Amino acid sequence: MTFGKRQLLVGALVVALGAAVYLNWQFSGTKPVEVTDTPETSSSKQLGQTVYVNTEVSGETAAKSQTSDADKKAKDDANSKEAIETAALNADTDTNDYFSSERRKRTQAYDEAVRSLQDIAASEDKSSTARQEAVQALEKLSAAIKAESGIEAEVRTKGFKDCIALINNDTCTVIVPSASLNDATAITIKDIVNRQSGIGFDKITVTPYNG
Repeated sequence: MTFGKRQLLVGALVVALGAAVYLNWQFSGTKPVEVTDTPETSSSKQLGQTVYVNTEVSGETAAKSQTSDADKKAKDDANSKEAIETAALNADTDTNDYFSSERRKRTQAYDEAVRSLQDIAASEDKSSTARQEAVQALEKLSAAIKAESGIEAEVRTKGFKDCIALINNDTCTVIVPSASLNDATAITIKDIVNRQSGIGFDKITVTPYNG
């Protein structure tokens, strides 16, 4: 009987010792490490975030690259358009300069001719015939100046940016920009010259300016 009690006592002590060890381990603060907190899992999570961020950055970089290409194309197109417009403007400027310059030269020549003829017509040292011829020349020159002005104004109404008409005796030369000149417009110009000056079609020359 005594032996049986000893066995029960030993067994109770073993159970109590086991319970104490378990409780001590349970409350000692040493808990099982969860899978989500392991370095491997943490690294994987961080790696996942890094990949996600890099994907966003890659997409943003691609978008910026596309935007940059589009901006470059737009800039190139704008530069090309500006170059074309500048070339056209320079061409127009050169054309305008040419016709303006020719008109100035013509005006200077006419002014000199008018002064000379007026001097002859008013000179008592000249014969009556010379004075009369000077007066007739003045009248003819005045008519030519008026006809030239009328020709140029009417030719511009036909779509030409500019022109210059030069009447010499019974002939006339009309210079116009080459871009608008063709067989049909040349006939139109000759018709204008004939109506404004009375000069025959066979004595009218239409010349293109290629500047």
